[in-house]
Amino acid sequence: MLEIEYELRKQDLTAFTEHQLQDKEHYQRILRRHQITFPAILALLAFFVWFYYANILGTICIALIAVLWHYLSPLLIKYSIRHKTFKLYSDADKEQLIGKYKLRLEPQALAEIRGKQEIRIPWRDILRIEAAKRYVFIYLDVDIALIIPRKTAKGDLHKFIQIADKRISSSE
Repeated sequence: MLEIEYELRKQDLTAFTEHQLQDKEHYQRILRRHQITFPAILALLAFFVWFYYANILGTICIALIAVLWHYLSPLLIKYSIRHKTFKLYSDADKEQLIGKYKLRLEPQALAEIRGKQEIRIPWRDILRIEAAKRYVFIYLDVDIALIIPRKTAKGDLHKFIQIADKRISSSE
């Protein structure tokens, strides 16, 4: 039985929400608006100030604001999302979720071990497993997943993902 161990940290609690938002059209529209539309309007304003008023300092300031907004707006949006996501968790929830976990692959189920508590999740109840750049998500429902940070994972995570994926697909 293959087993991995990982630690879920406070900053990892928002990873699933951010991962889900990456593909949402609404989120993409917000990013486009803040990264392209608003800086383009500022660039037109800078051109207007330079052309009609010949104010080079004002033009440079407006252009600098446009460039900074283009690069900093995604960071501000992510910060806002993280802040809102953290508000969804009570202090008791955060204490309960944060900590060390073990996941063990068993023939009939995925065993999640935390301290002395052991929960078995049958393979038929797991929708899929997704590997992202910094996290692995084991989907239990459309909007519920186990979050495995790659940075804190100990064990052969690549092999774990392969075997788990085969067991999930064979249980359907």
